[in-house]
Amino acid sequence: MWAVFIFWESILVGIFSGYIGTFSNYAIHYLVNIFLFYVHTWLLEKAAIFPRNVGLKVATLVLAEISMYVIVVFWLDNLLLAYTDIITIQMPEFETRILRLSSRGLMFMLFSTGYFFLKRYIGEKSEKERIEKQRFQMLIEKEKADKELAMSKNAFLKAQINPHLLFNTFEFIHQKIRQHDPADAQIMIHLSDMMRFAANTEHNHDYIKLHDEITQCKNLIKLHEFNQQQVYIEFAYSPDVLEIRLIPLVLLTIVENMFKHGQLSDPYYKATVDIYIIDSVLKIESRNLPGLIKSNVGFGSGLDNIRTRLDYTYGSNSLMESFIDEDGFYCLSISIEESALTNSFDEQMKYADAKY
Repeated sequence: MWAVFIFWESILVGIFSGYIGTFSNYAIHYLVNIFLFYVHTWLLEKAAIFPRNVGLKVATLVLAEISMYVIVVFWLDNLLLAYTDIITIQMPEFETRILRLSSRGLMFMLFSTGYFFLKRYIGEKSEKERIEKQRFQMLIEKEKADKELAMSKNAFLKAQINPHLLFNTFEFIHQKIRQHDPADAQIMIHLSDMMRFAANTEHNHDYIKLHDEITQCKNLIKLHEFNQQQVYIEFAYSPDVLEIRLIPLVLLTIVENMFKHGQLSDPYYKATVDIYIIDSVLKIESRNLPGLIKSNVGFGSGLDNIRTRLDYTYGSNSLMESFIDEDGFYCLSISIEESALTNSFDEQMKYADAKY
């Protein structure tokens, strides 16, 4: 920018005055002017540090600087005229020289003041951008920490569900072994499938197909049938729900809750589980007669865990309700918006890819 300014001013002055000075003359005087430019900027920065009486400080600085500039250039011109041939023109009268030097010094100080404010503006803008970037980074880190915390709580809740499921299954095996029933081998097949399913939930990015969990619910029903009399639970689901990915152990916990707290041995009052999509909302509904004797197993944590996990994963896009209908059946209803199912699974996949 200095090179452009010097070239432009030299050519302009040469055109209007008809005189082009020597290179040494331009070099010496522009070095003095550039020195004044940056000294004035530096002094303004120092004056701005302590804003008290800043107007008086700046006025004093301007007067001192312009006086020093006039003295130095006046003395320098006299020196060059007396001992060199760098300046080849006749100098004007004293008053005219003082006026010209003062106006030229003020011009460079004016440019320097504009440069000072430009630097200050850029500095403040950069600092503001840095603070905004830092704030944005903190928000990202907070969001990441909140997500990891939610995932940790989710894993903890799942850990509460898995052992209970497996311990119940081991109890079935214990009963069958004690009775020396030849059907034990078939029990082990169902048990193996369920244990494999429970173990694999930690390796599927926390989402499974509904088809897989429906299969495990049927295995759980068969295990209960080995240990008890005939149980009556009807599963009804539409084909379009089988490929939907949902957080695991929702259906299993619902069915397990039926065994713990419901009457399932009466064919006239069958328990039902219905899974379907209506108006872009996934519906999971269960209905069963409450048991005659209230069970204290599990302390009611299963359904509370489902509710908490749904809130963590789908937020306000999910709803879980339970009530006793007019026929005395215990009814449970879960609603999840289909878009939330897709978005949650896609987000989890992106997070998993970024992590690994």
